[in-house]
Amino acid sequence: MISRIKKVVKRKYIIGGLLLCLICFWFCLPDKLFDDPYSLVVYDAEDQLLGARIAEDGQWRFPEPDSIPLKFEQAILHFEDKRFYMHPGVDPVSIMRAIKQNTSNGRVVSGASTITMQLMRMSRNGQQRNVYQKSIESIMALRMELRYTKKEILKMYAAHAPFGGNIVGIEAACWRYFKKSPEKLSWGEAALLAVLPNAPNIMHPGKNRSELRAKRNRLLKSMLEEDIFSKVDYMLAIEEPIPERPSPLPSIAYHLVEQFRGRQQNVKTTIKSNYQQIAYRIASDHSRRNAENDINNLAILISDTESGDVLAYIGNSEVVDANSSVDMVRAERSSGSILKPFLHAAMIQEGEMMPESLLPDIPLYYKGFSPRNYNKNYDGAVPASAALYRSLNVPAVYNLQKYGVYKFWDRLKKLNFSSLHYSPDHYGLSLILGGAEVTLWDLCGNYAKMGRTLYTYNRNDGKYSLDKKTNLFLEKEEKQEKLWSEYPINFTASSIWETFDAMTQLQRPDEEGEWQSFVSDTKVAWKTGTSYGHRDAWSVGVSPRYTIGVWVGNADGEGRNGNIGVKVAGSLMFDILNSLPYDSDWFMKPLDDMVELSVCKKSGHIASLYCKEKITSLYPSSCERSEPCSYHKNIHLDHSRKHQINKSCATDEQSILTSWFELPPSMAHYYRKVDPTYQDMPPFRKGCDQESLDKPLAFIYPGPRETVYLPTDIDGEEQKIIIKASHNEPNTEIFWHVDDTYQGVTTEFHSIALNLDPGSHQLSIIDKNGNRADQFLTVLEEGKGE
Repeated sequence: MISRIKKVVKRKYIIGGLLLCLICFWFCLPDKLFDDPYSLVVYDAEDQLLGARIAEDGQWRFPEPDSIPLKFEQAILHFEDKRFYMHPGVDPVSIMRAIKQNTSNGRVVSGASTITMQLMRMSRNGQQRNVYQKSIESIMALRMELRYTKKEILKMYAAHAPFGGNIVGIEAACWRYFKKSPEKLSWGEAALLAVLPNAPNIMHPGKNRSELRAKRNRLLKSMLEEDIFSKVDYMLAIEEPIPERPSPLPSIAYHLVEQFRGRQQNVKTTIKSNYQQIAYRIASDHSRRNAENDINNLAILISDTESGDVLAYIGNSEVVDANSSVDMVRAERSSGSILKPFLHAAMIQEGEMMPESLLPDIPLYYKGFSPRNYNKNYDGAVPASAALYRSLNVPAVYNLQKYGVYKFWDRLKKLNFSSLHYSPDHYGLSLILGGAEVTLWDLCGNYAKMGRTLYTYNRNDGKYSLDKKTNLFLEKEEKQEKLWSEYPINFTASSIWETFDAMTQLQRPDEEGEWQSFVSDTKVAWKTGTSYGHRDAWSVGVSPRYTIGVWVGNADGEGRNGNIGVKVAGSLMFDILNSLPYDSDWFMKPLDDMVELSVCKKSGHIASLYCKEKITSLYPSSCERSEPCSYHKNIHLDHSRKHQINKSCATDEQSILTSWFELPPSMAHYYRKVDPTYQDMPPFRKGCDQESLDKPLAFIYPGPRETVYLPTDIDGEEQKIIIKASHNEPNTEIFWHVDDTYQGVTTEFHSIALNLDPGSHQLSIIDKNGNRADQFLTVLEEGKGE
């Protein structure tokens, strides 16, 4: 009875022990084999390495690859574990062979470790290499084979095997030794990498190269004998040189790689290496040229207009100092004139402007803010399209004042301009001339999105994409189903069309009034900008295929006289455009968003009843809401056509009714200088009553009930205030009075400098015919309120 009880107890102990061993076996493998930090690795769209950053522990350890190249797999298995796909993690045949070899040689010449066992040893880094530890590794290897497939085990081995020095894993080894991805390995290269993990500290390619070559060639010969490759492959493989030392990793996208700093993973971008190489080469050429004028930094973005994918990213010149290490693609810099197309499109979209309508180009004064054109001249009146492609400041400020700073600021915020940190009041009307800071990233994104809207509109039955994601895509993403709408998120297709049409002019004046001409086989809508003090030079161009943006300047904010958008940034942009694959297509006109309108040829406004010459063509449907032409009016002339007449001095039979184009005096004053065909309104015949007629003279500055501050010079001395007026008859005399006190007379150029005390004053101007204009002015001392 007792013996039976003992047997039962013994059996339970045995079963319990077996169960305990089974449990220990099942849980002997940690959930995560490796906890080592990985290098940050950034690839292009075609898996070409753009750059990497070393892991936190100082090792070049790339993340685990998706697959193992066949050549390396055959080489490593032939060298390390020929029965890999047959054993369960431990190979009894290899163990028996190792025991026999070690016994006959009196020392350890073979360890009999399988790939799986070696992987377990690597995962238990730091453990001593003895029989006890090898037994543990064997048990863990058996358990590992139950959790992972053979392919998964092989991938983990290849990702964590040492390849000499601080190079870990096949991906890092291929790029450091051969400057290529594992998929492009030759047989000789695959064999070399197969023998390295066996003794990485001894077989570093930088030393013991003859011994390393011999070991590689022995493996190649063995593989030839197994008919793994042909005799020709073998002869070519043994002639391949052994790399002398690890090569530097690619570094043509330093700032792009830095964008992903902190991510310990593979990053696959939308970049294409051929485009990146083109941008990098051209950036280097221009950097050397610009450096002669102490312009030391630049940035370039090239994107695919239709998809928004970034094709090339140059964050700065080659990194040589702190300034060149700054990523100027993301840096916030003064916008200059580069935002003008967005205002142009917005005003057309909302029916506040026709594409060719005349805008005033005269001295303007808005509560102390007085915009000036780049050449300090004025045209009086200029078509909206010309104002855009000539980048005139005065019409742009006039448009912003009409459109509203708050509305435009809100529109820019909805366009995802991330650098508008202040309220609209902070920027004021200077918002359109560089008062706000922008980034090249946001600029290119929004220009590309305008192009993408126009490109897709006609290809999707006159519908707009409702894609609300970021404007540019730097990382590869899964393509999602797009939603479409009859209404746009940002700009209508027709407003973009008209804006781009104006921007296609291939001649541009710079900020000094000099014209620049660039030749390109690719039609492109482009805009430049230069910030105050020549600190920032911008140029952005859009075609159906590409959107290219560049910034040039100094990262520390130092301005240089030659740093002008159209000269420096424009030439860089066109060099890039002309180096890219040819693109001859252009955007299709968005007919579904356009209507036929009759427009005054002279003024560009909707034709009124008085317009003589009219153009009937397609315009954005929003233009139906635009104001009709107010510059044409019907007048009565005598039969000589040299004088106006009215009922007070002639009968209907004595008059000739005709339409006349007349600008306001302030606009006509400048316009007649640039358009010699402009004709002033004929004077009235003597004896005609003119009391009800418009007066031919007007104040240009100051405006009605304007408040001005007494100007001071550099020493603080008060200066005279300049008052300007205009008259329809250029050579007539104007007599000036302040508070009924005579001040002087002017002819042709009606401008006078006056000493005015603080307070309110009445300004009066009178011509020789007795026409009079009065205006009130408030003068304040600088720093004092009203």
